[in-house]
Amino acid sequence: MVDMRNVTIVLAGSGWGAANFATADGAQVVLQQQFLKPILDHPDIHCEIYYAQWHLNNLKRHNNYSVNERRAHVLQATTWLRNAVESAFAKNHFVLVIGGDHSLAMGTWSGAKNAGKNFGLIWIDAHMDAHTYETTLSNNPHGMPVSALLGAGDTEFVNLTRNPPVLKPTSLIQTGIRSYETEEQKFLEHLNVAITYNYKRHSYNGFEHFTKSKQRLLQTHPSYGVSLDIDGIDPIYCPGTGTPADGGLEFDDILKSLQGIIFDQTCIGLEIVEYNPTLDHEHQTFESVKKIIETLLG
Repeated sequence: MVDMRNVTIVLAGSGWGAANFATADGAQVVLQQQFLKPILDHPDIHCEIYYAQWHLNNLKRHNNYSVNERRAHVLQATTWLRNAVESAFAKNHFVLVIGGDHSLAMGTWSGAKNAGKNFGLIWIDAHMDAHTYETTLSNNPHGMPVSALLGAGDTEFVNLTRNPPVLKPTSLIQTGIRSYETEEQKFLEHLNVAITYNYKRHSYNGFEHFTKSKQRLLQTHPSYGVSLDIDGIDPIYCPGTGTPADGGLEFDDILKSLQGIIFDQTCIGLEIVEYNPTLDHEHQTFESVKKIIETLLG
C-alpha cells in the first residue's frame, strides 16, 4: 500500500533570466495541455497547485531591456517562487516546480532552506550556471543560480534565503555538464563541487550515475532534491530549449532516474526548467516533458 503523498505544484512562467524570453511559456503549455492531470487525478496524492505568469512580448529579446530591469524582474519572480515553495516545504509537501528559466532555482531552493530543509541537490544540466555579473558574457541570470546558491555573486540573489548559503559545496552534484566557461569551472573546482562531464566522446549511464549521486548525498543529508534543466538531455530528444548543447544524457536514463520520485520519501522536490515551446521541433520536447511528468508517478 502506498502512503498518501501531499504534493504542491508551482508553475512559474518567467523567462526574464534567459536570452529567449519564451521559456516563460513552458509552464503555460504544461498547464493548458493537462500534462499534470495524472498527478492531479492520482488516488494517493493530495495536490495543491499555484501558477503565476510574468507576461512580456516574446518577440523582444533580452537586449531590449537593461541589466537592472531584467535583474529586478528575476528578483520578483524568484521571491514569489521562494515564498510559495517555502510554505509548501514547511508543510512537508513534495514540491514540483515547472519553469520558466533556470534562474528560478534561486527561489526554489532558497525556499527549501528557509523552511528548514537539510538537503543535497542533484543538478542536471548542460551548463554549470555558476557565473556572477563579474564573470558573465551575456548578463543572463539563468547562468547564475549555482553561484548564488553557494553564496557567491549578486547580494540580493544570495539573500533570497535568510541564512546563506543555501548549499555547501559538498551538498551539490552536477551531472550532464558539457558547455561552460573557464571562470565557472575554476570557481566550482576550487570549492571541490562534484562535477560529472558528459560529451559525445565521454558518456556514461545516466541512471547509474543518478543512483550513485543520490546515495552519496543521502550519506550526509536526510533528503535530496533535483534540478532538471532539459538542456541536460541530448537535444535529439529535447530540441525546444534556448541553449542546447550537443551530446547529453539519454532520455531513457532521465525517465528511469525520475521514475516514481514523487513517492520517494527521501526526495523533497523536483524542478523542471528551460522548456521553450517556441523553439520545439515537431513537438518532440512537448512529448518528452509530458513523459517526464507521467513517469514521476512510477
